[in-house]
Amino acid sequence: MAIYMINGGVGKHIAFTALIDKLAEKGDVQMMTAYPDVFRHHPKVKASYSHEEPGLYDRVPRDTDIIFREPYYSPFVFAKTHLLHEWAKLLGIEYEGELPQWHSCKKWYREAKEVIKKIPKKKFILVQFGGGQSPYDVNQPRIFIPQGQRRAYPLNMAQDFINQFTKAHPDIAVVNYSMVNEEYSHLGGCCVLNTAYWLYPELLKASMGFIGIDSSLQHMAAGVGVSGVVIWGATGPEQFGYPIHGNISNTTNHHMRPLCARFGDNKNADGSMWVDRDILSTAVSVDKLMEVTDAMLDMKLDKEETKGIAEDDCDCDDDCGEDCKCKGA
Repeated sequence: MAIYMINGGVGKHIAFTALIDKLAEKGDVQMMTAYPDVFRHHPKVKASYSHEEPGLYDRVPRDTDIIFREPYYSPFVFAKTHLLHEWAKLLGIEYEGELPQWHSCKKWYREAKEVIKKIPKKKFILVQFGGGQSPYDVNQPRIFIPQGQRRAYPLNMAQDFINQFTKAHPDIAVVNYSMVNEEYSHLGGCCVLNTAYWLYPELLKASMGFIGIDSSLQHMAAGVGVSGVVIWGATGPEQFGYPIHGNISNTTNHHMRPLCARFGDNKNADGSMWVDRDILSTAVSVDKLMEVTDAMLDMKLDKEETKGIAEDDCDCDDDCGEDCKCKGA
């Protein structure tokens, strides 16, 4: 039996779920991660452990194969392949464009229904214009440490977009997928729900779509088959994106910051100096974002594509929680 270990953020964990079906063909899959809830209800994951679970290693059989393969320490850093393509190769499987998979349970479904009642309008979209910090227990907020700013949409432009959107679509609420200690949580004209990240996939199902950046929301949406608009900056869809989404950018020259730069060497592989991209000069215009967002809404209305919140196929007990061992049909 194998235990797969993952480091990184929620989005990276959700992306990994695209590989689980292929890994399950090789044998039983268990996960050891910072975000065990991402895998807790996946039908092909036998167990999902937290890195911080007390006594974990005392309970793991000594013949267990603990597997850690980090794509960020591979040729992926040269931005020539998709994250999942390189990760699959490191794990000895083939990636063929599979999307992530998100599986909920009845308890989360009920909780999401209650959260949706807090949204002031029946129709809504979700937005994520910044990110990069880890989600935290909503009852134990931490000081926000900005990260991933090269992927963020400029704050003033995000506010301008929300102002234009709410004026053009007064019947659609804007739900801000931001944590309460982030500067983007203070954007006017939208609501911050301050709820657990594992409920947002159910909210996405009930939404009219989303506008996001290269961060966890776009991975969640792909995991439940909900399309939206993703704004790309220093990274690109060929690295982290999915064809299910409308991917927009002002540049085709996306690239990861070379790994060496993380350790104090600010030179690229060819010896040139690394210079952070000016997000203001390369950001997608607000007018362009409005145009693409309107096209998304028109498409969903024409096709009646909004999935609607519905109980997952999880066979768990209604009161399942942290110790739930159910596996959906």
